[in-house]
Amino acid sequence: MIVFPRERARSVRALARKCVAGRPRGPAPPVVFESRAGTLSVWVHTADAVLTHTAPTAGGDGVLVVPMDVLTAVEGTGDEAVELVVGEGLRGEARWSARGVSHTHPFDRIEPGKPHRPPPPPDDWHPVPPAFLTALHECGRTAGREAGRFALTRVQVAGSAGRVAGTDGRTALIWDGFALPFDEDLLVPAVPVFGDQTLAAGPAVRVGRTADHLVVEVGPWRVFLTADATGRYPDVAGAVPKHAPTVVTLDSADAAALLAAWPRLPGADVACHPVTLAVDGGVVVRGRDEATGAVETVRLARPAVTGPTARIAVDRQVLARALALGCTTVRVADGRPVVFAGGGRTVVTMALDPDPAAEVEPATTGIAAADLVRIPEPVPERRIAVRPASNGHAAPDPPPTDPVDPVVVAEDLRAALADAAAKAGRLVAALKSRRKEQKALTQVWSSLKALHLGPGGSP
Repeated sequence: MIVFPRERARSVRALARKCVAGRPRGPAPPVVFESRAGTLSVWVHTADAVLTHTAPTAGGDGVLVVPMDVLTAVEGTGDEAVELVVGEGLRGEARWSARGVSHTHPFDRIEPGKPHRPPPPPDDWHPVPPAFLTALHECGRTAGREAGRFALTRVQVAGSAGRVAGTDGRTALIWDGFALPFDEDLLVPAVPVFGDQTLAAGPAVRVGRTADHLVVEVGPWRVFLTADATGRYPDVAGAVPKHAPTVVTLDSADAAALLAAWPRLPGADVACHPVTLAVDGGVVVRGRDEATGAVETVRLARPAVTGPTARIAVDRQVLARALALGCTTVRVADGRPVVFAGGGRTVVTMALDPDPAAEVEPATTGIAAADLVRIPEPVPERRIAVRPASNGHAAPDPPPTDPVDPVVVAEDLRAALADAAAKAGRLVAALKSRRKEQKALTQVWSSLKALHLGPGGSP
């Protein structure tokens, strides 16, 4: 007989549903119970991970495999005991009480086999901070939903670099600062289980490595993430621009004010809706309602700005998420990705087409009005050029120029190629549209001729 509390059934089922990347596919996996020497282990194999839980039990020894709907039937929020009793053949029955009322649920057990065995645990465990769970969850949210040439549906855990990264090809999140017990770069499924409060409330977090899995342990829970040995992943860290002429640093009050005003900015229910950041000594964030044309503005009072003026458009959701992650330093370079950084976290995103709101100076649409903090431009010192005396000697050679930085040249070339590719795409789209228009006109003219409705004609 297998014995466990109703709350355990609820937790196992809820976490198992989150051990799947994307939408669940196919029938729910079975649940395996193994009771040995007063310890009950429960595990569930999904397509992307293996979830296990271990705790003391009052039941006897044995192994039982049941359908997931057994947990659905018996789950609850209390600690009332559930008993799984097996009769003759494959028939079984779940028994429990709720508020003094006895309940039963019949089920057909599944014959245990090799697919129902848990994977072997790591030989060594290494403690990591709880932020590692958040990094896995947030990078998983950033991962792509469709695989292509690169394994963008995966999360990269770089052992030697101590980094977790996720990208969908347009936006990337890089989370640094972890000491991991392996050197290789692992690609693991982007499962949402690490954002669940059950794991977030765990007492300690440890990680381990096996031949096939990255294993994350939180208290009595373990999640085995299958390592993708064949997938390719882009150099996400290398995509971060090394040089940015314009840098904006928001203090905590400005970031909090902007996030508080965020629900009132247009585009909350529109995917990839642009907002404009206008940097000119201060910072103004503008959003435009596509339906009404109304423009809302948030003026930040205390940003620190260095570098030339800039005006960029980014995805509304990406900007809000970057601020929520504490990435309050914004680095802007013309023709390059926009970088939000802070606290060991970096969000890199492609700039969108300029928002029409950027060209509008609204009169009274400000949400958080405040005077812009402007850093005065230094007045250049006036100098009078004086022709040096040669005293009959040849003029000295000009001083050597600074050597060319190949990284800067490479980034400039990459930006130029990206701009050329975008322009080529717009040209192809325009040509296709032109051909469609000409084809439509030809069809209309043919129809008119067939009806004898040419110029000056009549039916």
